[in-house]
Amino acid sequence: MAQFLNIISTAIWVVTWLIIGKFVFDRLYYKKVSLQMELFSKNNAAMGFSFSGFLAGMSVALVTSIDPLYPPYINGTTGTILLVVILLFTRLFDLIFMRKIDLPTQIIEKQNVAAGITECSFFLSMGIIVSGSFVGGEITSWSSMYLESIIYSIIGLILFFISSKIMSFILKVDLEEELLEDNRAVATSFSGLFLGVSIVIHEVISGPIAGTILEDIGITLLEWLISIVVMIILFYIFDLILFRKFSFRAELKEPNLGAGIVIGCLFMASSLISFILTS
Repeated sequence: MAQFLNIISTAIWVVTWLIIGKFVFDRLYYKKVSLQMELFSKNNAAMGFSFSGFLAGMSVALVTSIDPLYPPYINGTTGTILLVVILLFTRLFDLIFMRKIDLPTQIIEKQNVAAGITECSFFLSMGIIVSGSFVGGEITSWSSMYLESIIYSIIGLILFFISSKIMSFILKVDLEEELLEDNRAVATSFSGLFLGVSIVIHEVISGPIAGTILEDIGITLLEWLISIVVMIILFYIFDLILFRKFSFRAELKEPNLGAGIVIGCLFMASSLISFILTS
């Protein structure tokens, strides 16, 4: 009975924060637009992807961090931190690293589905990263976990950027230019890349602490580097051996959404393989 009540209490906390998150997303993140109008009156699929990614990212983070056994002020503070970090760092990536394209403008004014898919992956990736900070945490160490979630969110942004540049070189595409052309194949493949990197970071920070924060960051960078190497190797195996009659690079330019999905899944699989290799 007690376990059932805990489940119900957790569900109530999560739903409450998702409702709050929807309000903040609607009123603050996308200013001067109505989420309801965009989704149902304008049939804006790009906004649908963006909002869905936000809901998924928040859900992953909330389910991991919210516990009805903790005092309400802890769960309230945690929910606030999660909401701010996920929204803020998604916007920071857009402002700092995506200078050729403004994703919110593309989503609202152009109904650019590729931009929506990309922002969806940002939201979900940040949720995955932040959730790792709270796995197995004790109530006495929550202040340090709040700090850790912010630190690793910053690291995540940097690794997203570096990873995108590396894979842009390998795939011979410019992510920002392709997004401007609403290339959904490229958006899907890079979304897999961002999710793969977030999985690597999550697995490191959700495990036992290696020592100091610098040692954990070092392990994170090592696993990220291994995952990038595995990604490149898997890509060439599929491109040059398994599907040698076709070129994934050319198919992405078409744009071939099926090719983009395969590459995105390869990138996510690579992160899991790298974790197995280093565990």
